[in-house]
Amino acid sequence: MDTIMINTHGTRRWRVVLAMAATAWAGGASAMSSCEGTYAASLLQPLPAQIVAGLEVRDRPPASQQLADRFLAGLRAAGVTVGAQPNVVLHISTSRIGGTPARPGPGEEQNYPDIAGLQGGIPLSLPEMPGARITERPGSPVPPLLLLRVEATEGQAAHISWIASVMCRITGNDNGQRAQDLGKIIGGALGRRVERGPL
Repeated sequence: MDTIMINTHGTRRWRVVLAMAATAWAGGASAMSSCEGTYAASLLQPLPAQIVAGLEVRDRPPASQQLADRFLAGLRAAGVTVGAQPNVVLHISTSRIGGTPARPGPGEEQNYPDIAGLQGGIPLSLPEMPGARITERPGSPVPPLLLLRVEATEGQAAHISWIASVMCRITGNDNGQRAQDLGKIIGGALGRRVERGPL
């Protein structure tokens, strides 16, 4: 959300400014039905003024291609041009924590098999995390936590121009919808800096 600095000493004016900021925040804070959490993005160097985006996909089985297509549909829904000869290529890395009977131990991570075919870019490892959760009751189901990292490069360049990270709790079983929702979020932030925003 853009910040507008207003130089005023009037209490009433500050109330109006705060109300406008709260309204803008609430307008952008509608929860994503397939994954609830936050995202952030950083622009390391400017992307082309007219972006034509593409997605690096390592594996090409039908399931992975379908998810890639849904992700690209999300980009298009956000107003991003998608083409066969992109000048900006997106690389995705994903991990999932918890949500299965055999949960990973401290510091262990699981690849998220349902969208792992979309992965590309730099392999990541997660920091150590405590094995026990204070708020968790034994035997209670915990929605898995999805960690997503998206890097944008100009064409096939090795250097990263833009990076985004998503951390959210998975809800529901519609992986296609989740891929499309994430594509829309990433498309809306592509090329911009986002301190921290709700999904």
